[in-house]
This record gives sequence, C-alpha cells and structure tokens, in this order.
Amino acid sequence: MTWLPLALCSVAFGCAEVEGDVGIDENAALATENGLRMANGLRMANGLNGVSTNGLSLTSGLSTNAGLSATSGLMTTSEGREQITYLVRCTLPMNTSITKGSYTFQGQMGMAPQWQNGACDTTCQENVSACMLAHINTAGIHVPLWLVAQNASVGWGQDPEFPNQEGAFFGNVFIPGAHGTDPSTIAGFYCMGAKYNVNPPQGRLGSMQTGTPYVNPFGTANAACATNYRCAASDTPYNNDGFKACNGWNNVVTVWRQNTTTTTTTTTTSGGTGHGYRWR
Repeated sequence: MTWLPLALCSVAFGCAEVEGDVGIDENAALATENGLRMANGLRMANGLNGVSTNGLSLTSGLSTNAGLSATSGLMTTSEGREQITYLVRCTLPMNTSITKGSYTFQGQMGMAPQWQNGACDTTCQENVSACMLAHINTAGIHVPLWLVAQNASVGWGQDPEFPNQEGAFFGNVFIPGAHGTDPSTIAGFYCMGAKYNVNPPQGRLGSMQTGTPYVNPFGTANAACATNYRCAASDTPYNNDGFKACNGWNNVVTVWRQNTTTTTTTTTTSGGTGHGYRWR
C-alpha cells in the first residue's frame, strides 16, 4: 500500500505560512527573553505518513541531507517549513539548530535530541508526536500553553498562570498502524483534562474544532484521561501535574491553559523553566 504524502495542515483552514513560525532566515535576528514562550498553532489534518516521500527520514539525522532534504519535500513549501519548525522545536534542545538552505530551525524542548545526527526510534517518534499533537490549533490561532511530560527535558510542575488542565496527547504520527493501531490510520490521540471546557480557545480541545487529526480512544470525544484510571498519573509529588502513560502509550504530553482565552503574536523565544514549558 502506498501512503499519502505527509500533510500537517488543516483541510478546513488551508496552509498559509505563519509569520515568525516558519523557520528563521539565516540573515534574520532571533529575539530572546527569559522563559520558554512560544506559540502553538500547528495545523495538522493527516499524520506524518509517507515521510520518505517528503524529504524526511526516520533512519537518518535531521542535520543530514538524507534525514531532511534541503531541496525536496517539506522544505520546498511554506506549509512544509511550518511543519519542520514545530518538529525541530519539539525534537532538539535549546541553543541547537539545523540549517537547510537559507532557513534555520531552532530547537527548544529537546525531547528527542538523538534525531539531530542519528535515527529516530520508536520512543523518539512517540515523544515528538505527542509534542506536535499538543501544539495543534485547527484554527491556526496562537494561544499560550503550559506543557508537562515524563520526558526529562520537559519534566513536571505547574504554573499559576495556567490553572486549567486541558488534556493529554499521545501517539505516533509518523508510521501508519503504529503500536498495533489500525494500519489505515495515523495514531494521533488525546483525552480530556479536568478543565478542558473552561473558556476553550478556538481550535483547541473543548472548542468546536473541525478537521481534527486526533481522536479520543476512550469512547467519546470528551472522555476524561483520569476516569477509571485510563491514564496513569505522574509520580508523587507531581501526581497532579499530568499523565505519564495513556492507553498503553508511555510518551505523553499534558497541556494546561489559562483562565481566559488570549491570543499572542507569533514571535518565539527560547529559555527553559526546568519544570514544564510555557508556549506562546
């Protein structure tokens, strides 16, 4: 069976280039400030299937032309570069970047640093997938988020500015049928946090999303992560912060939101908190 080309843009909203989020031209300055403040807004309708046809390989490092081609596939379109921007942010650590042609993509979260120069194994794929799924906004709107995860580069902890647990994201968007799922679909999953319905921003869980690339595996769209121990809570003393495993997936990202719905500019900055990450 031949898989469709990789597509991370919403069918409903198209694939317009997002200013400030689609790579950084090597001649442009990168603004910085304290704390990790970046925008979500990735639009993703179909998974990262057919990766090899898009100039992206799981068996070679992103820094190499075999791992990420500078002349074919994703790098040739604005929407492709948007996808790579989020992928590199999730994959590589701060102060690390890769350059393809005239574009430089900046690492931030460091959830799978081995993919810079080597292969991306199953754990790498799941970590990057959970991170990318957590950044999807099907309306392409940028809103502040607070992310926590078992992954040591992210860690646990809460921020009082982000008191509402939105939900958890997990899966593998790179390989159809991963982890024993339906081989005709991409494994992109979520479940609802305790306060997903508190002023949900457009394009996020709890809102009237369209073109969603993920499904709730627990029966209904609003099924909760915590009910009936569907997801395993993080270890004490962080057991209220998020989830370390869901439905057999052991690489999960939990997202927290603010009390009020706000949008932000797309300017991104680097810097870590040590416990969780703030994205604007």
